[in-house]
Formats: sequence, C-alpha cells, structure tokens
Amino acid sequence: MPQKICPRSRDTETIYLKNVIHNPNIIVGDYTMYNDSAKDPTDFERNNVLYHYPINQDKLIIGKFCSIACGAKFLFNSANHNLSSLSTYPFPIFFEEWDLDAKDVTDA
Repeated sequence: MPQKICPRSRDTETIYLKNVIHNPNIIVGDYTMYNDSAKDPTDFERNNVLYHYPINQDKLIIGKFCSIACGAKFLFNSANHNLSSLSTYPFPIFFEEWDLDAKDVTDA
C-alpha cells in the first residue's frame, strides 16, 4: 500500500482515504479513494463522518477497493434526530405504512 495521500500527482481532490484517517474506530481498506471537489478531501473524517462519538464504540469499516463520491456522509447511532432532506435509501416510499401524508414525506 502506498503511503502517499494522492494517487495522481496533479489531482489533489482524490486521495487514498486510509492515509488521512486518525480515528482508530474508522477502518479503511488500502486502496479506497475519496474525491472531494468542494472541500479539502483530507478533512473527510471531520466533514463526512457524523455523530461518531467514542462513547458508543461504533466502528466504520470501509472496504479495500471502494470509491467514495464527493460529499458522501456516514451517520451513526447518535444521529437520532429528524433530517430535513431525503436519504438515498428509499425510506420515503413507506410514508403510507407510517401513516404520513405524501406532503410530509421527509418525516419518513
């Protein structure tokens, strides 16, 4: 596994993620890459891993050959509050099962 941060010399937006993680509860495979064109990709841990408190002892494990897109967020157990946007998982399709009006789909 290369110890360098950027796999390409002229691309500072794409990094080997493992080489910038400091939290021992975040485990990343050797060749997993992250790209961030909006923020410094080396700040992944602070900007993208949310509500990951040490007291909960949660682990984030990301595979060896993953590619993570700009802005991907990882939410943990302590994120037990209402979100104001939709998830990529189709939770909103269950609004009828949860007795919600379609106009309240973000509450799903």
